[in-house]
Amino acid sequence: MISPSPIAATPMAFVQAIVAAYARYGQDPATALAQAQIAPDQLQQDDARITAWQMERISELAMRELDDEALGWFSRRLPWGSYGMLARASISAPTLALAVQRWCRHHGLIADDITLTLQVGGATASIQITEHRALGERGTLREFCLVSVLRNILGLACWLVDSRIPLLQAQFPFAPPPHAEAYQVLFSGPTRFDQAQAAI
Repeated sequence: MISPSPIAATPMAFVQAIVAAYARYGQDPATALAQAQIAPDQLQQDDARITAWQMERISELAMRELDDEALGWFSRRLPWGSYGMLARASISAPTLALAVQRWCRHHGLIADDITLTLQVGGATASIQITEHRALGERGTLREFCLVSVLRNILGLACWLVDSRIPLLQAQFPFAPPPHAEAYQVLFSGPTRFDQAQAAI
């Protein structure tokens, strides 16, 4: 078993969003919380933080148990393996730009709640999310969705070129959350809130 990372920076709000997904599907998150070493009383502490290992653990367990890689954000489930399928559909692209374009286009085939758009200008590229309907049942789910989708595509892009892509900025269409300082860890560049749409 991998030892948990000692650095706790991920906001408890994201775990609370995962627990909300369990509630949406009428399932009990107790086993997943225990395996991720998150105590029930810790879950109630809005200012608590967990490690990257704990977040990865509970996310994977929840995605498998709920058979929804979107964890309740979208109007329909994304069955386990959906994001792997997107990666496989993009990996044969001859350039990173084409791979990201494919990923964005194919994402719309499995979840039409949002549209992802790649724009390239010179040496800079941006990926923007346009929302077509409410994401999840409350604000934290929307935040968790937008953060997760952008981190997912950025992580895939870095993996495809086997290099960390420098991030100039992340932006989100909501007010700074109580855990806004965590965005310094979630995204390497500065983060701006209260913007027109989510983008990196």
